Amino acid sequence: MRRTAGPLVSLLLFAGLVAAASGCEFMPDPEFAALESALALRVAEAKRGTSAGSVDFRFELINRGSTSAKACLGPSRSVSYKGSSSSGVSATLVDHPGCTREFTIQSGGMISWNEVLEVPHLSRGHVEVEVSVQIVNPRRCGGWGHCAAIDLKSNQFEIS
Repeated sequence: MRRTAGPLVSLLLFAGLVAAASGCEFMPDPEFAALESALALRVAEAKRGTSAGSVDFRFELINRGSTSAKACLGPSRSVSYKGSSSSGVSATLVDHPGCTREFTIQSGGMISWNEVLEVPHLSRGHVEVEVSVQIVNPRRCGGWGHCAAIDLKSNQFEIS
């Protein structure tokens, strides 16, 4: 007599295969984890933009580690600001980040880029800003466009 697996057994087998296939997304990646301390984000320049509530930034991402850094810039950003008359946080957050710009930075090297970020309620006069940029792991992007990510904070920068 030959017996076939019931629907519950088939469902459990399918769930096990899905978990095994996507499991690498949840396993540690020591190379990517090391980037959190190896990479430094620097605001090289920041000035009020041409449109109200925007800031033109020039960023530098420096690799202080001993090996090359391979990752991506993700889409999420946040800007903390503090002025004489206002303070707050402006953020663009993405639940399932993906890669917007892949990069490789050799040990001791750097990449730079310009970006305009919205900062509503930005007061006149001196304003101190600090930016957080998302770095994603292109080697660990699972289903639904979700990549493992870290957020790097910049130096504080004063806009006059």
